[in-house]
Amino acid sequence: MQEKQFIPRMQKNRIEEKLSNNKLLLIQGPKRVGKKTLIEEVLVEKNCDYTLYDCSEKKTKKQLQKTIEFSGTKQSFIVLYEAQYLPNLGNILEAVLSGKIVATVVIICSYKPQINSDLLEAINQAELCIDLFAPSFYESAQFFGLPNEEKLLEERLVFGSYPEVIGDLVNANASLQEIIKEAIFANLSAKERINKSDQLMRMLQILAFNIGENLSYNEIAIKCQLDNETVERYIDLLGDAFILIRLKSFNNGNRYELKKSNMIYFTDNGIRNALINNLNPTFLRDDMNALWRNYVIAERIKWMRMTGILNESYFWKTTTNQELDFLEIKENKIFAYKTDWEKRKKIKFPRSFEESYPEAKTSVINRSTYWSFLTQKK
Repeated sequence: MQEKQFIPRMQKNRIEEKLSNNKLLLIQGPKRVGKKTLIEEVLVEKNCDYTLYDCSEKKTKKQLQKTIEFSGTKQSFIVLYEAQYLPNLGNILEAVLSGKIVATVVIICSYKPQINSDLLEAINQAELCIDLFAPSFYESAQFFGLPNEEKLLEERLVFGSYPEVIGDLVNANASLQEIIKEAIFANLSAKERINKSDQLMRMLQILAFNIGENLSYNEIAIKCQLDNETVERYIDLLGDAFILIRLKSFNNGNRYELKKSNMIYFTDNGIRNALINNLNPTFLRDDMNALWRNYVIAERIKWMRMTGILNESYFWKTTTNQELDFLEIKENKIFAYKTDWEKRKKIKFPRSFEESYPEAKTSVINRSTYWSFLTQKK
C-alpha cells in the first residue's frame, strides 16, 4: 500500500494565471478528485480572502437565490462549490460577467452546468473553463517518477486513480463504492435526477462488462428493463457527471462502416471494476485487454480535455466486424490506434481501413508505446 500523498496537479498554474487576470473561473470534473482542495490551496497560498458556499446545502441554495449580487461582501473571492445545484447559476454568471458582482467568482461543478448554451460557449471561448479529473498518468509519473509509475501500472488498471483510492488500497473497495453512490445516485444537478436506481446499476454493470463493445441502446434497454430513451438519458447524464465517456463511430460514407453507433468507456478503471465487484489482481483476470483499452482511451481523452487539445475522437468499425479502437482527427489528419496489453503480439490493421484511408497513420498502443500516446501535446 502506498502512503497517502497528494499528487501536485498540473492545472494549478493555469488556475493561478486565470485568477490573476479574470473575474470568473469554472472548474469542473468528477466528484472527489480534489477540485475544492486545489482551489483552496491556490487561494491560501495567494493569501486571498475568500468565502466558500456549499451549494449542495438547501440553506445555501435559498440564500444565494436572494443575494446573487453578493452585495456588501468584503471578500475578494467567492467560491461556489457544487454550483450545479443552483437553479439560478446562469444569473450569477451573467452578473459576474456584467460587473454587477465585484468579487472574483470561482464556480466548481461536479456536473456539467445547466446554463444557457451561448453563455457556456462564451466561457469556453474565453478559456475560463478548466477540467479536473483524477490524477493523470503524466501527473502521477511526475510525482512518483516514471519508473515507479510504470511499476504501479497494474494497480492503476485495477484500482483506478482517485486520490483517496491510490492512497489507501486496503480500503479501496469501500472508497470506490462510496464514490459510486455519491456520484451516481445523488441528484446530479438542480433539474436532473436518477429515479430508477436498480435499473441504472444494472445498466452500468452491463456497460462495465462490455467495455469497448458496440452495444445498441435497445440491447441495453431489454437487459435492464428500461426503454431506449431512458437508457440514452442516463448515459448522457453520467457523461455530464464525468463518469462515462461516449465515443461515436467514424463514418466517411464508405461501404460497411457503422454510422450511428457508440462505444462507452469509464473515466476511471476503479469505478468500472467496483461496479462488477472485481478488484482482483491482474494475474487472476481474464479481461486485461478490456482494462487496458479503457485505461489508455480514457487517459488520452482526459489528457486532451485537461490540456485544451481539441482533436476529435472516434472508434471505427464495419458491419463485418473489422474495427479500430480509437481514432483521433488532428487538422484533418487521421491517427488510428489498436490497443493490446501484450507487448510482443503482432497486430494487423484492417485492410479495408487502410484502403479507404491510405493517408492515415496507424499505431499500436501496448505497454511499450503508451507513454508518448498518453502525453502527446497535440
